[in-house]
Amino acid sequence: MKDIKMNRSTSPTPHAMQRLITIATCIAAFSASGLRSADVAAPVDMKQRAEDLAGLRWGMFVCWSFSTFSGQEWTPGVKDAAFFKATGCDTDQWARTAKEAGMGYILFLTKHHDGFCLWDTKTTDRKVPKSPLGLDVLAALRKSCDKYGIKLALYFSEGEFNDHKDYHPGGYTVEMKKAQLKELLTEYGPIEYIWFDHAQTDGGLSHALTTAWCKQFQPGCLIGYNHGEASGDIRLGEMGHPAPLSDPAGAGLGSADAKGHGDYLLAEFTYPILPAHQGGAQWFYSLPQHDNLCLPAEQLYKDYLGAVKYGNIFSLDVGPDRNGKLRNIDVETLRKVGALIKNPPPSPPPAVSKGKPAKASSVWGSGYEADKAVDGDEGTRWGAAPDARSGWLEVDLGKVTTVTSALIDEAGYGRVRKFSIEAKQGDTWTVLASGTAAGDKKTIQFKSPAKAQLFRLNILEAGEVPTIGEFQLFE
Repeated sequence: MKDIKMNRSTSPTPHAMQRLITIATCIAAFSASGLRSADVAAPVDMKQRAEDLAGLRWGMFVCWSFSTFSGQEWTPGVKDAAFFKATGCDTDQWARTAKEAGMGYILFLTKHHDGFCLWDTKTTDRKVPKSPLGLDVLAALRKSCDKYGIKLALYFSEGEFNDHKDYHPGGYTVEMKKAQLKELLTEYGPIEYIWFDHAQTDGGLSHALTTAWCKQFQPGCLIGYNHGEASGDIRLGEMGHPAPLSDPAGAGLGSADAKGHGDYLLAEFTYPILPAHQGGAQWFYSLPQHDNLCLPAEQLYKDYLGAVKYGNIFSLDVGPDRNGKLRNIDVETLRKVGALIKNPPPSPPPAVSKGKPAKASSVWGSGYEADKAVDGDEGTRWGAAPDARSGWLEVDLGKVTTVTSALIDEAGYGRVRKFSIEAKQGDTWTVLASGTAAGDKKTIQFKSPAKAQLFRLNILEAGEVPTIGEFQLFE
C-alpha cells in the first residue's frame, strides 16, 4: 500500500497536497472548536490503519431504510417516519451471521438519499425512533457488533433529495450534515471507515472539508467517496470487483472520478447478494417473490479470495427484510462461504491454457485483448468490439493435448446467452459442450476427452458486448 511520499525534486502530488490541506483544515477546526493542543490525540499512522482494515477481509453491507418498504431503489417524497414499518430488528442475527461468514465488519446504512436517519439524531424528527419501531438501530447494532467481535463502519448519503425543503426549513444544510456526522463519530464508538455516497451532491460541504470535519472526531477513521471530488483514504468500488489498487477499472461505478489519484491506501468493492431481477430493489430487500434469489456461495468465495489476493476489502450488501431479519437464503449462503473460508476446497489442477497464445473475433481496445482471458488473473478480462453481440475466443495449446473440462468466468457481467466450447480437429470445429448461460466460475465437464491443439469458446449470442474474465482448459 502506498504511503504519502514527497518527490525530492518536484512539488507534492495533487492528492498528497490535498492531504496536507486537509491536515491544515483539521488544525484550524480544532482551534475553532476551542480544543487545546493537549486534547488532540497523537498523530495516527493511516497506513497502518489501512492495513488493519484490509486484514478484516470482507464485511456485511446492511441497507435498511424507506426503500425496504417502497420496493424501489430510491424513495423520494416520503415525509413521515411512520413509512418505516419494520415489525422487528434483529441486529444480533446480523452480527452473528457476519461472524459465521468469516466477516470482520458491518458497514451500516445510517441515512440514504431520502434523509431518513437510522439513529437517534437531534437534527430531525425523520428518524427511526419516531417510526413504529421506536428504536435507535445504530445503537443496537453497536452492541451486537461488540458482542460478536465485529467492527463497525458507516454508509452516509452526504446530500438528500431536493424535496427536502418540504420538511427541512431551508432544505438540507451544511450545518445539518456536519451535526449528523459529529453525532455518528462521537456517540457510537470507534468507526472503521465511512462510505460516503455522492449521488445527491456533497450536501454543500466539499469532500476535502468533509474529510477534515470527520478526522477531527476520529482521526483514525478512514474515509471514502464513490463519486465526485477525490478525497480521503479509500477508493470505493460500487458494483466493483477485486483488482489491484493501481487499477482504476476495479473501482466499478465512479472510477473515472478517482482516476489518477495514486495516494489512496486501500481499495474497496461492493455489490448486492441479490442478483439483478425484474421489479423491486436490489440493494435493499426486494419483494417476497424474490426471496429465493441469491448469488451462489462459490461466486462470493471467489471474490473473497480476490479481495485477499489484492489486499482489498469486500463489502457484500445484504438487505434485511421488513421484519428486520436477514433472509434465510442469505444466512445459509453466507454460512457456506464461511465454511469455505475455514476449510478451503482443494486447488484445481493447473490449467493447460494458462498463458498460452490466444486470439479473438474482435477486441474492445487496449487492455482487453484475447490473452487477458487466459492469463490466470481475475482482475483482467477480454472484451469484444463495442457493437459485438457474439464472437469467439481461441487458445492455442502449442501441441495436441487431451482436455477433459473447461472453466468459463464472466467476471460478474452475465452477458452470454448461448455458447459452445469447440475443438479444431482437422479442418472442422467439433462442439464439445454447449449452454444457454455461462456465468461466473462455471466448470464444464466434457462427455468424453478431446484431443486437439486449438480450442475456442464460441459465443453465439450475448445480451451485451461479450466479456470473459477467464476461459481455461484442463487435462
